[in-house]
Amino acid sequence: MVTLLQDLRYGLRSLRKSPAFTVIALLTLALGIGANTAIFSIVNAVWLKPLPFPDPDRLLFITSAMSQGNNGSVPFATSYPDFLDWRATAKSFSGMASYHSDSVTLTGLDQPLHLEGQVVSGDFFSVLGIQPMLGRGFVREEEKPGTRVVVLSHMLWESAFQADRGIVGRTITLDKQSYTVVGVMPAGFMFPIASQPQSFWRTLSRDAETSDPKDHPVIAQRGAHFLDVVARLKPGVPLETAREEFNTITRNLAVQYPDNNKKFATAVVNTELEQLIGSSRPRLIILMVFVGFVLLIACVNVANLLLVRASKRSREIAVRTALGAKRLRVVRQMLTESVVLALAGAFLGIPLAMWALKLFIHLNPPDLSRVQNAGVDGTVLAFTAAIAMLTSVVFGLVPALRASSPNLTEFMKEGRSTTAGSAHQRLRGALVIAETALGLMLLVGAGLLLRSFHRILSVDPGMNPHGVLTLTFDLPDKKYSDQQQVEFYKHLLPRLQAMPGVASVTAVTPLPLSGNNYTISFQIEGRPVPRSEAPSADITIATPNYFHTLNIPVLSGRDFTDHDDLKSPGVVIVNQAFAQKYFPNEDPIGKRFTPGASNSGGPQAREIVGIVGNVRNQRLDLQERPGYFVPLAQLNFGSMTVCLRTSVEPHSITSAVRSVVSSIDPDLPLYDIKTMDEYLAATLATPRFQSQLLQVFAGLALLLTAIGLYGVIAYAVAQRTHEIGVRITLGASRAQVVQMVLKSGLQLTAIGVAVGVVLSLIAARFATSFSSLLFGIKPTDAATLAAVVVIVVLVSLLACYIPAYRASKVDPMIALRYE
Repeated sequence: MVTLLQDLRYGLRSLRKSPAFTVIALLTLALGIGANTAIFSIVNAVWLKPLPFPDPDRLLFITSAMSQGNNGSVPFATSYPDFLDWRATAKSFSGMASYHSDSVTLTGLDQPLHLEGQVVSGDFFSVLGIQPMLGRGFVREEEKPGTRVVVLSHMLWESAFQADRGIVGRTITLDKQSYTVVGVMPAGFMFPIASQPQSFWRTLSRDAETSDPKDHPVIAQRGAHFLDVVARLKPGVPLETAREEFNTITRNLAVQYPDNNKKFATAVVNTELEQLIGSSRPRLIILMVFVGFVLLIACVNVANLLLVRASKRSREIAVRTALGAKRLRVVRQMLTESVVLALAGAFLGIPLAMWALKLFIHLNPPDLSRVQNAGVDGTVLAFTAAIAMLTSVVFGLVPALRASSPNLTEFMKEGRSTTAGSAHQRLRGALVIAETALGLMLLVGAGLLLRSFHRILSVDPGMNPHGVLTLTFDLPDKKYSDQQQVEFYKHLLPRLQAMPGVASVTAVTPLPLSGNNYTISFQIEGRPVPRSEAPSADITIATPNYFHTLNIPVLSGRDFTDHDDLKSPGVVIVNQAFAQKYFPNEDPIGKRFTPGASNSGGPQAREIVGIVGNVRNQRLDLQERPGYFVPLAQLNFGSMTVCLRTSVEPHSITSAVRSVVSSIDPDLPLYDIKTMDEYLAATLATPRFQSQLLQVFAGLALLLTAIGLYGVIAYAVAQRTHEIGVRITLGASRAQVVQMVLKSGLQLTAIGVAVGVVLSLIAARFATSFSSLLFGIKPTDAATLAAVVVIVVLVSLLACYIPAYRASKVDPMIALRYE
């Protein structure tokens, strides 16, 4: 311990005597360690932290998997009948519950409130293992039709009911129906875990009811897939056993109900955490790799600095060795200095990480769950300490070993050792080659993502989103029948159209670029197939003027009109992708098919009356999907989104629109008031985030690489000052000196670039996670690689030119007296 304290004191004194070296090394390490700490904070919050439920590793996400033929299967939502069969049959689980998103209007307060929540089965809270802080959760008996019970979120309890502890047992009004409050959840409870918290949970009793006696309630419709399922695995039951059991159950259901379940003969069974991470996993891996490379480059730079410092301390170390100091003692002393540097760099890196973390959270795309909980906690500090110790060994060991074995005979002479200097120079050159190669790889990755992002920006969404305001409100079923909802929009839209600044108005569901879609199967007239093999496509419900309002081109046929109602024959408009897939080499106009959706009276055959251009309904980087459009007056499908194309700034008419809606029904709060440009920006948030973030890291890596190269060349110039003076004295021109110095630096750059190109091509072949983040561009894109090589060479040229220029200004008389 005494020896360690001596080494520590000596190391601190030594670093204090070299302030320039210490400051540069600390800043370099602070950047590398701070960046790693910030990204690890995100990874820890999103990926590593367990979910806030008892035994979270036994909490599973389950859903159906729809067969894609030779392309395997994809996760697909579940139907109520399938869920009820699963719950009754599966033996591997102690509990299973369904849930799906819901929205209601809360009235009876000063102002009506729009609330987002969940419809859940009776076992929901018991499966999660979380019970309300007030009252109770649900029981299975409350799944029966006519039951009206609700559990409130802590946030809604505080904001709408002033944290009234007597709320349990009281009645509130949701969508014009009375509900009894049976519980209030603890603060912070959220499930499903999403970016927007839920305000309430009510039971599936609402889905067990129907307003039309001729219709089956949705709970009895095996073809209606919109549920997700959460289940708790029994203690001692492996996950693979549960998966095998579920696949057996789904295969049996496919045999028992071939019309609906033949396409769903398998299921997806994952842990909730694995499901939550989902598509963000590749991004997190790439971020960790990038910041790891940045830290490695920082370590190489500090190692170069230590080599310079070690060469200057060669005589000191030689003297200590001559006086009997063991090599291990010298190595330990120098490693102690490295540890002090790394720990100090980590200390400085923590506030940098906290600042960067705030920036990352601000830039964060909405699909990265739990990132808002990221922070510098005990786990993150432990990671920072561990990475500091690791980096101290990485950048300190080689210089320590190198310096601890001096040639005593040479160093005891009066002159300096050229052998030691050249050996150090070769080692430093090798380190520069390594960081150049790593920096180039990072730049290639960032360049590919940047080009990918610009490719996405160039994608035509199929419409003109500029100048369009969108808004939504819910028409309660108990107050508005299907036909009354249709009449409501017929009354509302003309009044909105008459507003100043409004050019065109329509209503649609789902809204393009909102991330929502409804997929409904259909039967083409004259091509009968079993229900289990019926094709499916995205369905959109719209009012007349929809294509005109969003500037979607009508390629053939006609638009919907006010005459397309229940009294008229069923009509449908298809997009170009639908026409090309299902009616290739023929004109679809006049052809008929029957969508598997109806309000009452069963599915209706519809005539294709128009073909429109393709619209990117979900994201710009996803291929256009076949889709068809049905007029609202012939098929009501729930809440519609009103779209207003304006000749003024869209948000400026929000108050006027709110007044018009309130004049018709004051109990309809507006929500999701956004422009189409905002929806478009949201679809670009993820690629923009990853592109910008990796550009920052790549830029930092390039800067560190340039600093490292500058240090090597500057040191080489200092070592060759006498030689340069002789050359100038013998007639060498300033330009020849510059050329000589540039040549040595660019040789290192050329080797580093060559190594980096080879490593980039190898990585492109195996980095499937990175490839999945690219759109419209290959990981081996030659243009990106060439551009990056040019950037690296130019930056290296600049880094080499500064010491080369200084070398050309050497005074020969002073240089000849050097040393």
